[in-house]
Amino acid sequence: MTVITDLASLETGSSVPSGAVFILGHFDGVHLGHRALFLEAGRMAEAMGPGTPKAVWTLTGLNKGGALSDEGEKLRLFRRFGAGWAVSDEFREIRSMPGEDFFRERILSFSPAGVVCGYNFTFGRGASCGAEDLGRMAREAGIACSVVPAVEAEGVPVSSTEIRRLLASGDMEGAAALTGRPWAVSGTVRHGHEIGRTIGFPTVNLRLSEGRLSPPHGVYAAAVRWESDGKPMLSGGVANLGSRPTVNGDRDDVTLETHLFASPGQLYERDVTVWLLRFLRPERKYGSVELLREAIARDEAEARRVTEALWSRYEDEFLL
Repeated sequence: MTVITDLASLETGSSVPSGAVFILGHFDGVHLGHRALFLEAGRMAEAMGPGTPKAVWTLTGLNKGGALSDEGEKLRLFRRFGAGWAVSDEFREIRSMPGEDFFRERILSFSPAGVVCGYNFTFGRGASCGAEDLGRMAREAGIACSVVPAVEAEGVPVSSTEIRRLLASGDMEGAAALTGRPWAVSGTVRHGHEIGRTIGFPTVNLRLSEGRLSPPHGVYAAAVRWESDGKPMLSGGVANLGSRPTVNGDRDDVTLETHLFASPGQLYERDVTVWLLRFLRPERKYGSVELLREAIARDEAEARRVTEALWSRYEDEFLL
């Protein structure tokens, strides 16, 4: 997938092939409602003829209450859902644009054949324009437009706001039902203090990206993916998100530390993804390292039961 991020590229007409179907949105969390936009774009592109390209226009720099997904995760999901191009626009660059200017400069300049958005899509200075305005502008320009209605999952309207509320409360399974996958952190394994190794529970350590929404600090049942010789490898695990108060006095030193049930070997400086499947308990400070060791052993036993119950539900996601 080709990613376009700078204004010069945006002004280059050949950045995206003409006649593409554009999918418009912020896509925080890339949830089931967003997936419905990609499905509609696929139907529109198929009706227009084989080989019709699909492109995404999306925003960065607009985090309301913490981002549900980082930019790397968003782009990976766009690619998975069939987009060949992604135009990633900075909110500060367009926030003062009138709606007509936005449509002309950010959409029409790519000569699209069609546009797809959600029912609550807004654009233009002060969010002055909505999906109906987009439809009108598209019709006037001779472009097809499809507005996708609200999506429900298990009787609950899917929205980034609701997913954010569920995550903040520690309801990881509720959030996963609306997102279509468990909440995850991807990154390069960093060196920690290696205290887990000394007490028999070695961990892989990751940082949350800046601006990312964090679920409650505590212990989680987890799944972990890494690569070995180019092949995806999976393991269940037990993860602690927080500052590790029993062995660390710095409350601002927040990491995601995950003990894998498998023995992956050396993972330092390698890329891994950790999915948090279920919140098990809040983070606590113990009176001794021995009490901490005993608590981790109990957490591991519970996490094994949880991952065994949930693994088949998400295994396809883990392998993608």
